[in-house]
Amino acid sequence: MRNLFKGPLLGAAAMLIVGLAGTSARADIIYLGQRVVQPSGQGVVPTVLTLQENGPDHQRDGVESGAVIRKNGHDQLIGDAKPGVNSKTISTTVLFSDLKNNAGISGASNLGIFLDIVEPGNDNFLTIEGRTSLVLTAYDNQGTVLGQFFYSGEFHQLNVASTPGGGKSDQVFGLDSVQAAQLQALINAHPDLRLGLSATLGSTAGGPDQFFFGSLNPNPVPEPATLLLFGTGLTGIAAGLRKRRRGSAGKPKDAP
Repeated sequence: MRNLFKGPLLGAAAMLIVGLAGTSARADIIYLGQRVVQPSGQGVVPTVLTLQENGPDHQRDGVESGAVIRKNGHDQLIGDAKPGVNSKTISTTVLFSDLKNNAGISGASNLGIFLDIVEPGNDNFLTIEGRTSLVLTAYDNQGTVLGQFFYSGEFHQLNVASTPGGGKSDQVFGLDSVQAAQLQALINAHPDLRLGLSATLGSTAGGPDQFFFGSLNPNPVPEPATLLLFGTGLTGIAAGLRKRRRGSAGKPKDAP
């Protein structure tokens, strides 16, 4: 009887260990490093969140924290969030259809969250740390929360790129594969799905710092199936040319 339960108990224990390990290593939004992207210039970039700490210098604490949320069918700005340039939640009908052509976004796994650091003077960096320092929220049109995706929580100093200026990204974040699949499922199930963003940035000097959506892979590598079809087509063309050459070689020179 003891051996009868030994197998199931060991299996359950293994599943528990794997589950705990997965939880400790979980990273929803991950930091992907520095990347300079200038989709269409400031004013056309799909800015989702602009943060700017106002007030006299002596009253600033070096932290910008704010959000754009969906509530009762309307967008609302919270904390240090400012209207900025096109600051709003983004409908997925825009994000994955109109922006598919404009920004090359093919789906949730291709969705990049780009940060444009626009600090005054010679302040060329800011910081991010903590699980709630960057949160992507999926809403329906009325503002019901469908899902949330959190930053992995690691500390990073985010520097301005070598070519500063509004409308250009300095840093980029994205979803890990598990969370991208979850967001894609929500997108497929909810045609009215919208995305909102909240963020907390440290070591700031006033902003405005802007987050916008863009493609992580604007020039995607062809999938294996596409390459196979392409190769098959080339093989067919080559075979046809060889056949024509053999036919031409067998004809008399004075043949029409």
